[in-house]
Amino acid sequence: MGLSRNPVSRRAAVLITTAFAVAGCCENPGDDGHEGSGGAQTSAGSGSSGTSGGDGGASSSSGTSGGDGGAGSGLAPTHSGLISIQDISILGAPQAGHGLTVQILFTSAKPPRYEELPGQPTGCKGWVYDAQDDPPPPLTDQGVVTISGLAGGPIDCRFQGSSYVCPTHSGAGQASVTAAEMGTAAYAVGGAMFSAADVGRTLRVDGAAMSGNNGAFPIVAVESSEVAIVANPSATQEAFAASYVVLAGAGPVPGNPNDPITSGDEVVVAIEPGGSTAFKAANLGPLVAGEAFELDDASQTLLGAVPLDGTPMTLGCGGQGGSCGAAQGTIVRITSTDGDVQGASSFAMPPPADKQVEVQCVTVGGDGSITVPAEAMQLFQEAHQASSITRIRTAFMREGVASATNPAPDPPNTVHALAGHGILGFTSP
Repeated sequence: MGLSRNPVSRRAAVLITTAFAVAGCCENPGDDGHEGSGGAQTSAGSGSSGTSGGDGGASSSSGTSGGDGGAGSGLAPTHSGLISIQDISILGAPQAGHGLTVQILFTSAKPPRYEELPGQPTGCKGWVYDAQDDPPPPLTDQGVVTISGLAGGPIDCRFQGSSYVCPTHSGAGQASVTAAEMGTAAYAVGGAMFSAADVGRTLRVDGAAMSGNNGAFPIVAVESSEVAIVANPSATQEAFAASYVVLAGAGPVPGNPNDPITSGDEVVVAIEPGGSTAFKAANLGPLVAGEAFELDDASQTLLGAVPLDGTPMTLGCGGQGGSCGAAQGTIVRITSTDGDVQGASSFAMPPPADKQVEVQCVTVGGDGSITVPAEAMQLFQEAHQASSITRIRTAFMREGVASATNPAPDPPNTVHALAGHGILGFTSP
């Protein structure tokens, strides 16, 4: 299974670039919430083709320019891979909290429409999709992914349906739901094994007669091994035979007291090749996760008000009012949709009706800022003129990186692992 390993030096840029194409981070989100790991109908994410999404997006659009050519094989990459592990929060929505967001995006490789630095791994790249004739490439199953090195313990992620999910435990039992204050509810499940480590995860429940009691809900507290407190304002009193699963990495959780990625965490990602076996990777890492940061004042304004006039845009954490924790790289990822958002939450990202644009920008080192050039921003301007953009999701992330590439004679498919912190902003033009 010999793998050609990319050291975290000059190759750092390569690792990040093809990786984000989610935000990053990305994914098969739920009705109006982030489901980076198949889960909660919370308020947001940074993926690209569902209704709200993780930080990488269901369309991992990575092209061929970010790889390393594959040990002189002469072959072009057939697939790109991203494993994104983030503590995500949402600009202007402290009530949404923050939480671990895991996105695992293995897709066919697709060259970008625009490259700021052709052939280079850094700079900005852009993809334009047509919902009917040229949609984003779908996610594929490439085997079990195990993530270790986080405080909550290792998690295994598997492809289920059309995306990866990361269940920690599951079961069935007689359940009761009791509505509580502040939009919370107590879910008591006989025989469950809830623990303090589940706070910040997601409880997915089926079997209730009352539709509002079914679904995926952020776990905000655990009262006992059989009682979890979740955020569910639609809950009503009911007893029923339930099946349940607790999911890790499903996105922000209101009032989450835990930082799932702490300073100095060293993350290791292992892939047990399976599915269509486009990747032959062993362990990636350990990589030192990017630390928490504060956006500077100017960037906080722009993150929720992305211009559509084709002018360049600079985002960063190093200006007035900001602070940058240690990180190997900085990533900005911008995704648009022209889908119908009427009646949806402010964080919903419905599938595009016609046009979708994704732009990702990468820098390694530097001062924690990225400028998205006019040529990249013009992709949004042109799409808006063709079919009015209804929402833009922008992710700003600070990352640690690891990567591995298939050796010859296999196609030089590269899988990247990113770990760190990110913040999302939503623009409604």
